[in-house]
Amino acid sequence: MAARKPLQPTRPRTQEERSATTRTLLLDATISCLAELGYAGTTTTEIADRAGVSRGAQLHHYPTKERLVTEAIAHLFARRDQEFRAAFAALPASADRASSAVDLLWSMVSGPTFHAWLELVVAARTDAALRGAVTRITTDFMTTVRQTFRELFPPPGGPDAPANPTYDLAPTFTFALMQGLALDQIVISDQTAITRVLEVWKQLARVALPAAPAKEPTPR
Repeated sequence: MAARKPLQPTRPRTQEERSATTRTLLLDATISCLAELGYAGTTTTEIADRAGVSRGAQLHHYPTKERLVTEAIAHLFARRDQEFRAAFAALPASADRASSAVDLLWSMVSGPTFHAWLELVVAARTDAALRGAVTRITTDFMTTVRQTFRELFPPPGGPDAPANPTYDLAPTFTFALMQGLALDQIVISDQTAITRVLEVWKQLARVALPAAPAKEPTPR
């Protein structure tokens, strides 16, 4: 019987690693609170309890509710962009890229992500300080969306081609449409109508978005 290899000692986590874990726990707990309880029902005490960290640790990393909730949304937006890129990269070569992009975006926009962001937007309407932070993270997110869009669907004619309004406005139009549908879904819940709208947008997207770049021939 072969002798077992001795177990390697576990490296102690650094202070920065422990802090990063605490911040992630707090940010994730904040998102769940916003989505389930709304902005008014979200308290720093509830967030700390859900995260399983002390109030002192919560205040050390995020001294105000405003900072905590806005950082949580920014954290969520960054994660969703990474998830979208990973899911898109995993699509088979034969996939309908435009249709798949719509389906992936809708799966991310129509659930807790949208609800948490919506709670902040509604609260920011009458809170000038919060509105500034929400405006910043939403603007930054849309900048990232446009960058991701241009990487996954390069502009027709190349980067030096004349401006194409249909192409340039595609990300903004898509999110405006999906956010409107997600809002309707909260109070109307007519999934058939939503599906029909998404199918129409897929048809339009196939026309508006460039096809996948042709692969270079393999040298012989």
